[in-house]
Amino acid sequence: MKRSMSEILKQFRAFWWGDRGLSTLLILLLPAMFIVPLLDSDLARFLFAVLFSALLVSGVTNISSRRLPRFAAAALSGSTIAILWLNELQPVPALTAWAVFLSLLCFLLLAMVILRQVFMDGPVTVTRIKGAMAVYILIGFSWSYIYQLIDLQIPGAFNLPHSTTAPNDIRHSADLTYFSFVTLTTLGYGDITAVHPISRMFVIIEALIGQLYPATLLARLVSLEIMHREKQHADTT
Repeated sequence: MKRSMSEILKQFRAFWWGDRGLSTLLILLLPAMFIVPLLDSDLARFLFAVLFSALLVSGVTNISSRRLPRFAAAALSGSTIAILWLNELQPVPALTAWAVFLSLLCFLLLAMVILRQVFMDGPVTVTRIKGAMAVYILIGFSWSYIYQLIDLQIPGAFNLPHSTTAPNDIRHSADLTYFSFVTLTTLGYGDITAVHPISRMFVIIEALIGQLYPATLLARLVSLEIMHREKQHADTT
């Protein structure tokens, strides 16, 4: 029984650390970015909560192969999911703030773990490319949570089209998520603007990341491919 359980856990970890795991992660991220914000209803909130819970559960398996970091990540994601669902059942400002803050920690932790896999030595593979894409999307979501925290603590920090919408409303978070990705890609349409100095500071940081991350990623991938080809050439000669 122990052997079969250990084999199941081994296969489970291999799945999430491999190409299929990152593909599943991207599949969970894309609906949260493209589909849920278009739905302005209780169904949208429910779908987002389900997608987010599944995303955190899947992300825990990518944290580390060691027990202690995995346990800490599981505790963090479990707490986040619990507060997220409590806030869905009875939204109050305190629960909303905690849900946003813990979600931010989970996304940043997951982004750092995947980024470590993307930048480590080895050949350039499809898995590495998918990981790079996932990190870019996670950065956009992480900054949307930062903007939500700022807006919760400093009302009016952003000039939003729905000025009367409550901070825990799906349209409110969707607006800030849209603003985050517009800033990350440096499009800057101007329909949502940062008004407070603190919000402007984080907008500048995200815009810099949006410019530097693709350039750094491309340089790293090119250098990895060159080193891999040189190693292959040295092994054949």
